[in-house]
Amino acid sequence: MKRSLSDSPTPPPSTPKKSKAKNSAAQPATPTTTGSTWTNERKAVLARICIETAYKNMDWDKLAAETGMTEAQCKNQLTPGRNNLRKTVLDLFGK
Repeated sequence: MKRSLSDSPTPPPSTPKKSKAKNSAAQPATPTTTGSTWTNERKAVLARICIETAYKNMDWDKLAAETGMTEAQCKNQLTPGRNNLRKTVLDLFGK
């Protein structure tokens, strides 16, 4: 004799376990006096450092292959002192 699915016992509903609250005393709060607002100057510094790091660590072969440009053309886009992507990004923040 076949049993229908409705005859089978259903497990009791499980309740999610509550996660333990982190002790806020163990993690010091970030002081608000440090100026935690992202000003355009701070964004410009972040963008500049990201661009410099990208320039130093970029896989230029891969980038050139993906863009269809030469390595030199790709490098020129991140070189300081030119009308290029680097200048465009930094100009966004008034730098």
